[in-house]
Amino acid sequence: MRYFITLISMMLKITWQPDWMQDQLPDNRHFYRRTLTGSYRAKKKIVKNIWIAAGLLMLINPVIHIVMLIALPVTLLSFVILDETS
Repeated sequence: MRYFITLISMMLKITWQPDWMQDQLPDNRHFYRRTLTGSYRAKKKIVKNIWIAAGLLMLINPVIHIVMLIALPVTLLSFVILDETS
């Protein structure tokens, strides 16, 4: 059974494009080019971890004013992290 699952997982990773076409980014003027870069994906992981921590804090003390006190600054921090240049 383990080999069958391994086979299926390997089959799902098959791509139908040649290797030289897979990592192409749009030109520099494209409006969402930055979302396809590795640095942006790393920033999204940081923001995800921040939101997980904030969510746990909100679950510890689920009072509306504490939740808002946590959620609003975390939202601002998320926008700041994702919108910074480079």
